[in-house]
This record gives sequence, C-alpha cells and structure tokens, in this order.
Amino acid sequence: MSEINDELIQKARNADLADYFQRSGYECELRKNELHVKGYGGLFVNTQTNEWFCFSQQGNNRGGKNPVNCLTDVLGIDFKTAVEQLSGGRLVYEKKQNQDVSFSERKRELVLPEKADNMKRVFAYLCQSRKISPELVSQLAHDGLLYQDTRGNAVFVHKDDNGKIIGAEIQGTSSFQRYKGVAAGTSDSVFAVKIGEPKKCYVFESAIDLLSFKQLANQEKINNSVLVSMAGLKPNSIKKLAESGMKMYSCVDNDEAGIKFTESNNLTACRKILEDHGVKDYNDLLKSLTPQSQQKTQTAPQKNTHSHR
Repeated sequence: MSEINDELIQKARNADLADYFQRSGYECELRKNELHVKGYGGLFVNTQTNEWFCFSQQGNNRGGKNPVNCLTDVLGIDFKTAVEQLSGGRLVYEKKQNQDVSFSERKRELVLPEKADNMKRVFAYLCQSRKISPELVSQLAHDGLLYQDTRGNAVFVHKDDNGKIIGAEIQGTSSFQRYKGVAAGTSDSVFAVKIGEPKKCYVFESAIDLLSFKQLANQEKINNSVLVSMAGLKPNSIKKLAESGMKMYSCVDNDEAGIKFTESNNLTACRKILEDHGVKDYNDLLKSLTPQSQQKTQTAPQKNTHSHR
C-alpha cells in the first residue's frame, strides 16, 4: 500500500501546475509563458519550467518546482488533499497495531495573523473604499468573525460548527498594493455568515463580495441561508455543504472562470443582476449604486433562467 502512496506523491510532484489551476476553475491570466493565478498575492507559474513563485509568501515558501508545496504553502491545502488533487488518485490507508493509519496527513498548524489593538484601517477600507455598511462591519467584529492584524489587513475568521477557529481569509486594505490570501494552515474551510437556520447556500469568491451581497439583498429572501466565501474558486471547500442537500447558489464573479466554476460544480447561477448592471462582482455592483438605488435592489439577486450564457 505504501508503494501506491509513493507513486501518487511522485505523480503529484511532477504534475502540470498551470494545467491544474486552469482546469480547477481558478481565475487565471496567461502572460506569454507565465500563468498568473489571481487572488493569492502575486502567484505565478512558469508554463515551460513548471516553477511557481508567490510574492506574498515569506522565506523559503515563496516558490519552487514542487506543485505540492504550492498548494500547501500558498493555498493552505493539507498535504493529503494536495497530493490527491494533483495526482487524481486516492491515498491508501493501512491500519496497524498502535497506529491508526500508515500514512500521515501532515496537517499544517494554523497560524493566525497577530491581532492589532484597533480596527481603524479595516473600517476605513471596508466602509469608505468598499462601501460596506459600518453596522455590518461592526456586527462581524462583535461576532468574532473579523479583526485587523498588525499589518492593517482585514482578517475574516473561519469557524467550524462548534465555533472553533479553523482558518482565515486575509484581505489587504492598501489602495496602492492589492493583497488577498489565507492564513497559513487554512485548508478547505470557508468564511461563513449564517442567517437563521440555513436551508440554502450562497457561494462567493471573497468575503467582500459576500458582505456586498448581504447588504444589497432582501433580508427576508435570504433568511434561513448561509453565505460562504471560498477565498477564490475552490470546489473542495463547498463539497460538504453541497453534500448536505442544501440548494447551492453560485454568486461568484461574472467572468469566464466564474461561469466555468458554476457549471462544472452543478451550482445554480445567480449572476443575472450582475449582467443587467454590466459589472463583474457584487462589490462592483454595490459601489456602482447610490444609497437610493440600493434600496431598489433589495431583492435576492435573481438566478439565471438557464445555466449557459
């Protein structure tokens, strides 16, 4: 059985990383022989050498030729899942005496950014630049779902059903340098805002789009739902929600990658209002509206009547 695992690990280490990102629905842009994977603080893959580099990473975790390290260090995916996604296989477990399994998943320890003693930059960025209501930002902070780190970034906290912190989505607040990422050790978790007793799920690429949608939507129509941000296009992060039997609505970006993600994961498209206003995402929609016109959009954005555009 260990030979099977060794074979899959080696296959994952030799996988075509650019191809992985493109077929997995990540938002990418090809620039000559470099693939830019958007939303991860400057992540690039050389399509000829298979080398990757991420400007937002620190120390020895900034790049290399091993695709597995890219998924674990930059995307925050655990080692086992990274190997399986890249190799297309399943790692094999063998129970032994005094040992639960023969293969260690080598889960990375969660390391949250250090908390600052105020939230001035986060409030200024979210409320002034992104037009999120101060009341909504304050509620998130009160619920322990949002804080400012010592670098001034907005940290959106991931919690499990028991309230335990299991990850975080990080959003830079500088207008001059864009940064998005996740805390080290974050795996397939999501930033989630629950409303009532969830029976349906709205899926977003970022926490800011999620909050924009919540602010614009008719609160009665989104009652008994959960809004989740994947911090990118990550199908594994919503797998458990989809398997729970909830109705799944896709509110990802209105672009080629978002449309592909929606269709390939059998989600109900919810982008008609974006198409009607000619915008890419729900924060762009929020920023394009005056306070008066925001009131007129107080309906849950309509789902598309057909899945292909």
